Amino acid sequence: MSDSPKKIAEIAEITGISEDICRQIARDFEEILPGKKIGKVTIYDDAAVERFRKIADLQNQGCCREVIIPAIRGGKSLEERAAEDMKRFGIENKPAEQKPKKPLNSQIPVDKPKTETEEALLLAVKSLEQKIAAMDQRSSAVRDAGEDNLKKILDAVSAVSADIAALKAEMHTLWDQVAELEKFLQTQSEKPFWKR
Repeated sequence: MSDSPKKIAEIAEITGISEDICRQIARDFEEILPGKKIGKVTIYDDAAVERFRKIADLQNQGCCREVIIPAIRGGKSLEERAAEDMKRFGIENKPAEQKPKKPLNSQIPVDKPKTETEEALLLAVKSLEQKIAAMDQRSSAVRDAGEDNLKKILDAVSAVSADIAALKAEMHTLWDQVAELEKFLQTQSEKPFWKR
């Protein structure tokens, strides 16, 4: 990717996202996708191109705006964002009674902000997990349908087998009758004409 500013059409071409969706993302997430207006056209730097891709990925995973914005900004928690908002509005944030601190070795480590590459990898892994779950559901449905179809086929085959067995019995009876008729005709043909 070059360092030249990009228009929405160029971002759409680079990311593979439709131009309409890119425009919608630019409108909905203007605060985290700052662009420079030149006349009627807005241009974006290279960092914004990757943000367009991440926002589209998160939207495809069903994430809402309230989740996407902090994820793109660096993953601040709801509590951190609430504290920042309270500070911005001049509301004093008095902490609740301090609980005794646990020893350092039992404290849960605080996640440090992730790099864009780490975030992209996490998003890719989450996307793959969802696709694998969907494929598992589909294969399970196909397997269940296959078992139902197999049962129906086996039932049909056993019904046909029973019909074939009945037809064989009828054929043997018919052949026996034909054999008896042949015997009768032969004995009749051996008799003189006037004794028939």
